[in-house]
Amino acid sequence: MRIIALANQKGGCGKTTVATNLAAALAQLGKRVLLIDNDPQGHATLAFGFGERDFSLSTYDLYLTTDILVEDAFLEVAGGLHLVPAGIELSAVEQALAREPEKEQRLRKTLRRSALPYDIVLIDCPPSVGLLTFNALLACGEVVVPVDASTQSLQAVRKFRETLAVLREKRGHDVLPHVLLSNFDPRPRFARGLSGELGEQHGDVLLETIVHHTVRLKEAAAAGVPVALFDPGSRGSLDFRLLAEELVARQVTLGVPDLDRWAELLHGPQITPEGVCFAGRFPRAASVRVTGSFSGWSAEGVPLHPGPDGRWETTLPLSPGRHEYRFVVDGQWQTDPENPESIANEFGGRNSLVTVP
Repeated sequence: MRIIALANQKGGCGKTTVATNLAAALAQLGKRVLLIDNDPQGHATLAFGFGERDFSLSTYDLYLTTDILVEDAFLEVAGGLHLVPAGIELSAVEQALAREPEKEQRLRKTLRRSALPYDIVLIDCPPSVGLLTFNALLACGEVVVPVDASTQSLQAVRKFRETLAVLREKRGHDVLPHVLLSNFDPRPRFARGLSGELGEQHGDVLLETIVHHTVRLKEAAAAGVPVALFDPGSRGSLDFRLLAEELVARQVTLGVPDLDRWAELLHGPQITPEGVCFAGRFPRAASVRVTGSFSGWSAEGVPLHPGPDGRWETTLPLSPGRHEYRFVVDGQWQTDPENPESIANEFGGRNSLVTVP
């Protein structure tokens, strides 16, 4: 599964247009797609024809309510395409979480706890680099940065790549950028010149597909349907089909270590020929152990061995079936932060789950 944010701190670059139409195009390719509207303006929600009266749960609840998961909040847009909607209440999240620890990881943790039977998850972000956008960036492995042909956009994409560099250096979280030339009208010489500058400055991450300016995209949004359904033969529909195909084809190039690690985090313990590999990143821990139904819930548990980058792991030969477990980190019991599968226990907490085939 791939998690891709759509973000740019500059407004008016077609970010939500890209998010909604890309989601629809990916679904038409047979992909199972989830789009999370992470913008208080709720434009992605409106673009699919939903108003605030059409839903009771939204992205707001994913941030502030620990027992509300993606599977509780999504709306079905079409076959293979789900949407977690958003409304103006999402703007209250930053103030509500102002004093909360790890507030930048709320969305990431919720996605880990949720059932995500998708090939691709898209997260549409607001036009700013605030708490909501940081949550999306820490939850994703890739980001599509839509850029229009303007001087301000060239400056914005440079600043955004600096933001990604800060995430890499300060948080150890690497996000692969894809810069997309969007809402492009090739007729003005000025626009053609800026597109050339974009290629010179960001050619290493620039997508080949260009989303051209067309009134059909605005008409489709006003009608509450993606352009692929509004006018399947239009230039806009063709552009997004090509964009979807390019992103799907680029999946084979995502072999960088941090993205491999993110895929591992989403799936929790790994089943290997030697047994079940329990692993977790606890960079400040002096001792990490795993205990569970397979060890009689002994407080001693089984020790994990420290490795590079603060990662601990051990492999246990477990019998087939479902096993409950928890980590004991420096004497503190906790669920596996890298495994979304869990079950409530008798003490009011949750035990992580692993199933051995």
